[in-house]
Amino acid sequence: MSHLENDPSLKSYADIHGEWEHREISIFGAVKSFISQLGIGQELTKVSMPSIFLMPYSILELAASRYLKYFHLLSGALYETDPSRRMAIVIQYFLSCIRDGNFTKKPYNALLGENHQCFVRYPAYEGEGTTTARFIAEQVSHHPPLSAFHISTTDGIAMDCNVQFSAKFHMNSVSIVTAGSIIITIPVRDGDKTINESYIIDKGLPDALVKNVIFGTRSINWTDSVDIMCQTSNTSATLHFDKNEFVKGDIYVYNEEAQEEEHHAYLNGYLCGVVNIDYLEGEKMKKSKKKHSKSRKHHYNPTDTVLIDTEKLEANQTQYPRTNDPMSSLNIWKGVTKHIIDGDMAASDVAKKEIEDEQRKRLRATKEDEKKDRVYFRFDDSLERWVFKGFPTPN
Repeated sequence: MSHLENDPSLKSYADIHGEWEHREISIFGAVKSFISQLGIGQELTKVSMPSIFLMPYSILELAASRYLKYFHLLSGALYETDPSRRMAIVIQYFLSCIRDGNFTKKPYNALLGENHQCFVRYPAYEGEGTTTARFIAEQVSHHPPLSAFHISTTDGIAMDCNVQFSAKFHMNSVSIVTAGSIIITIPVRDGDKTINESYIIDKGLPDALVKNVIFGTRSINWTDSVDIMCQTSNTSATLHFDKNEFVKGDIYVYNEEAQEEEHHAYLNGYLCGVVNIDYLEGEKMKKSKKKHSKSRKHHYNPTDTVLIDTEKLEANQTQYPRTNDPMSSLNIWKGVTKHIIDGDMAASDVAKKEIEDEQRKRLRATKEDEKKDRVYFRFDDSLERWVFKGFPTPN
């Protein structure tokens, strides 16, 4: 992956902030007519939304932004000898993915077969040089809308996700429910041995409630809980989310000899600030000493008391490989995106309708929804999930 070349002409607005994020939504004209057609409980992923409600990027681009830019945080788990602290590193990474709850508007619904590719480079955790993490996503199902994505690094860490979002309209609020698990695989170095550990996160994101989507000041409340399990090390964690970005949780280790779960740590704090952690095993839970690394500040492992401090997080710079693929998110939506950035919502709506009409024609002419084999992913009946087939050869 180190030979991947960045195309500086490509960029995604999922990682770029701008005034389009905060434009007021007018309820007059077409927008008023659109809102009047929505019923309470309407599933928004099945509705063609006016551009005034949209962010200038696809749901696949949003996934890359959320899950890739802090991927380096997982590197510390490669060398951590204590299973509770490895779980803490996985939790730290997961919280970094959801700390930016920007749901003020909605990303584009990805087209069936649409894909998005990008990568980041960051300092290696041990020694000199850099690590490359590569991301690829594909919209593998239209009904229900389901995205599959994969991330892998040159130091052996990998992540696979099947995710489905459901967004429902409730007059002046929208509820968001996530289905589909994340599997993170980490090759833990234990002396001369390497043990592959898989961490299963039961939801890609917590559920959420977005308030005041039409009138008032918009706000997001994460809700519900998320469970994480690693069978190899017998560790598990449960995270509970509440309003005002508050999170609390616990880490457990199953003692096979006693045949019971032991409570090893608990955490609480705010996603917009500091989340603290308290290990319950005293001195024997202290971290093993590691050799000095210049990159350690960038990786920012949890300490004995602080799990994550968002002010200390350093995001990676996303890069995009050169591609002529017409099904690439950056190619499919570039006209719509330009018009939204320029504030020309009428032109954006026209361009968006043309894209959606073309997809309807393709779906009517084929049976694409019935296929279980896509360009980059295939459906595994035994696992009951879409699995990654392999990266394309770089251009």
